[in-house]
Amino acid sequence: MDFTRRFKQISEFSFFIGPIGLLYILFFIIPLGGSVLYSFTDWDGLQKTFHWIGFANYVQVFRADENFLLAIIFTSKFAVLNFIFINFIGLLLALLVDTKLKSRTFLRTVFFSPNVLSLIVVGFLWKFLFSSVFFEIGKTHHLPFLTFSFLGNPDSVIYSIVGVSVWQNVGLAMLIYLAGLQGIPSELKEAMRVDGVNKFQEFMKLTLPLMIPAFISNVFITTTQSLKVFDVILALTNGGPANSSQSIAMNIYREAFTNNSFGSGTAKSIVFCLMILMITSLQFWILNKREV
Repeated sequence: MDFTRRFKQISEFSFFIGPIGLLYILFFIIPLGGSVLYSFTDWDGLQKTFHWIGFANYVQVFRADENFLLAIIFTSKFAVLNFIFINFIGLLLALLVDTKLKSRTFLRTVFFSPNVLSLIVVGFLWKFLFSSVFFEIGKTHHLPFLTFSFLGNPDSVIYSIVGVSVWQNVGLAMLIYLAGLQGIPSELKEAMRVDGVNKFQEFMKLTLPLMIPAFISNVFITTTQSLKVFDVILALTNGGPANSSQSIAMNIYREAFTNNSFGSGTAKSIVFCLMILMITSLQFWILNKREV
């Protein structure tokens, strides 16, 4: 009887989990294994044959590929700026639309609507604004700061890309923080107000600790999105000027599909994957201890 019940449980579990597990193996495990294998070869992505070269691709990544190191520096700067602004502005917007404003529903829609757009579409839209609209407005109304080459200056291009990314992604961060705010029991807020606690103390002592799950979600989402940034840069600058806005993902793409060096490209992708895994694991370890 126990065997029959156990077999039934395993069959039901396999029926629901089996298709998902099969798709996971086909589209994640097998490609990942293939990437690891090709990273130790000189395969160009075109020929049927390749040669085993060991760790030569990994050695080249760190010793001889200056563009990859520059891409790491750019991606790190972009990730830090993007992370800070998205979470800070997202929290402020969540606090705003959580009030009793009559227009709060409209504001939630307005703030979140850019998030439903493709980053490629967003990139081309803002490229048109930067290169044509802002320039013409500045020229017509004698506003020199609008005629500045936002995407053509190597020193300032990162801030333009961060601004576009924040505009597109801040709505999702706002929504997650808003869910965290609305999940705080009103009884706790009323009890603190009865005790004479002001708004700032309530926010620091009650709101922030109970919003740690929302912070964890936003930290993971914004970190991984920032590190894997590709499409918005492709649409805005294509990595220019002079590779000053080339991200790690774009460097890997060019190595594999432009230079036809799949072995080196997959080695970079493995290194990149390990970097993201280490960063997100560290974030989870730090934030998980603070969760209430």
